[in-house]
Amino acid sequence: MRIRGKITVLVGVLSFVALVVGGLSLYAISEYTLRLQILNAAAERAYKGESLNRLVTAVVMDSRGIYAAKDAADTQKFGQGLMKSLDDMDALMASWRPLVEPAQRAAFDAMVARAKDFRTFRTETARLGKEEGPQAANKQGNNEENRNNRKAFQAEIDAVVAADLDKLKTVKAGIEDLGRTLFWLIACITLAGVAAGAIVG
Repeated sequence: MRIRGKITVLVGVLSFVALVVGGLSLYAISEYTLRLQILNAAAERAYKGESLNRLVTAVVMDSRGIYAAKDAADTQKFGQGLMKSLDDMDALMASWRPLVEPAQRAAFDAMVARAKDFRTFRTETARLGKEEGPQAANKQGNNEENRNNRKAFQAEIDAVVAADLDKLKTVKAGIEDLGRTLFWLIACITLAGVAAGAIVG
């Protein structure tokens, strides 16, 4: 083969390698961006679940404040905090809903339904404390059945959060595998191209 022909082949080989490496790089950027979006969404859902759990605990603590208050007037500061936490729960779940994946929709809807019951019950606790006094609120809310309902609610929240944490682990592992695969693939293609160029040269 003449020198001109060898140079043409060499340029062709290197151009092909450059195109393949460039294409793989574009694919890597696109795939990484997509997986990062999935990762961020799962992290945000898990964070919202933990925040919801904290709000439930805040409602419980304000309820206890109502039970232990001296009189009806003394329950109002706890009732106000309780209602604010319930409003924050509603706002949090509204912002959470668009992030829920189809596979989690049923569990999320069940959690929302439980949250509505929780709100109805705790709103009544605040009302009783304000209008009838702490003794009436204590009778309504401070019992084993209510505590079991609250524990079941938080267990549902924990189950949703656990699913999102598992999703986080899976996506993180997938991103790491993608990085390793692309690294070795690009390295092998580059070395093969350099070797082919050396042979032609």
